[in-house]
This record gives sequence, structure tokens and C-alpha cells, in this order.
Amino acid sequence: MPDADAIRTRVVEYQAAFSAGDREGWIGQFTTAATLEDPVGSEVKHGHEGIGEFWDGFQDLATGAEMISTGPTRVAGTEAAFPFRIRVKVGEDWMLLDVIDVMTFTDADDGTARITSMRAFWDFTDMRPE
Repeated sequence: MPDADAIRTRVVEYQAAFSAGDREGWIGQFTTAATLEDPVGSEVKHGHEGIGEFWDGFQDLATGAEMISTGPTRVAGTEAAFPFRIRVKVGEDWMLLDVIDVMTFTDADDGTARITSMRAFWDFTDMRPE
């Protein structure tokens, strides 16, 4: 079972890879059998292929994006929840959206934590101009 520090480190790396536009680095945060539900209630994506399709779809909509932590990562066992603001450039406009991600983790072969599931809590009606 990954410890809390390994999970918090993975969350920081997840956000950094996303903000850097590092597709492979971001997808690499997940296990090969991971699931992604973003937002909650949408179609669940499976494995690196499905998660990659999610990434590509997002990149088709936005010309820039960054995740900005807005509070501490809370870890309980192999799960974590953390709030952040996503800043997204859509066309010529920057938009903001507050999100809470909830993830489960497992130990990776290299001793780090890897994401086994991710669920993002947000709604389009909460998006606002910067």
C-alpha cells in the first residue's frame, strides 16, 4: 500500500505534467488498467488508451491549461481528494473552473504510487471567465 507521502507526491506530479502539456508524462501517472471519470457522471475511460483519448479531446478544446492547487491533498488509506482550479484557454479567452479530484492509488514496481482511478467533481455551469 502506498504511503501518504507517495500519494501526495504523485498528485503534485500529476498536476505538473498536466500543466506542462506533457501527454505521456500525465498518462504515465496512471496504471495501465486505470479508470478516469471526468466529470463524474460522464463516460468512464479505461486504461492508457481511454485516458489518452480523454487527453486528446481536452486538448482539442483548449489551447492552454494549468492546474493550480487551492488546498491540501487529503489522504485516507489508498485514496486522496484534493481541490484545485483549472485555468483553461478556450479560443482567445481564459476560463476558470474549481474542481475536486478523488483518486485511488496502488504501489508501482518502482516504489512510487500510481493512480488506479480518478473521478473529477465539477460542472460546466461553474466555469467562469478569468
